[in-house]
Amino acid sequence: MADSEGATNNELLLVAAKQDSEDILEDIFSQPGTYDINHSDAIGNTALHYAAHFGSLTAAELLLQQPNIKVNLQNKLELDTPLHKAVQYKDDPSVALEIAKLLIKHGADPTKQNKNKQKPQQLVDSGNQELKNLLQKAALALQVDASDIAQEDSDDGSPSDFVELCGHNCLLKSSSIFK
Repeated sequence: MADSEGATNNELLLVAAKQDSEDILEDIFSQPGTYDINHSDAIGNTALHYAAHFGSLTAAELLLQQPNIKVNLQNKLELDTPLHKAVQYKDDPSVALEIAKLLIKHGADPTKQNKNKQKPQQLVDSGNQELKNLLQKAALALQVDASDIAQEDSDDGSPSDFVELCGHNCLLKSSSIFK
């Protein structure tokens, strides 16, 4: 598929992320060594930037499963990360939230600033409190360690839920401290 229209797998990777094309992505991923998962276009956007910008949830999931993907790369124009792009997706707030959760779970830094000194939380639509809360919790997770968290366990935003939400981005990697 890569050369059928003269496009390289790197170029197809960007297009597939924009279009949320699972088939094209799986085809590319079945050809190791023919693409760079962190390839960027002239303005520095990677496939992950495009998946986040266009609300391509399936593409984001597939991209984040790939080894060596860098989730905190900043583009050249705005110095936005994929998380900056995800929080600005307004067509479906639930998709923006899911992509942001995925990115944070895979290590996206919610405290990274863009060219305008804006963190992702500052770019969230004022009506999307759930997304704002997610980013706030993720940012706090970077500032605390296990000794700072109460040792309780429930389904209402407890420490174990907090760890699950933040994935490896949290300093709280072991759920055994909550038993």
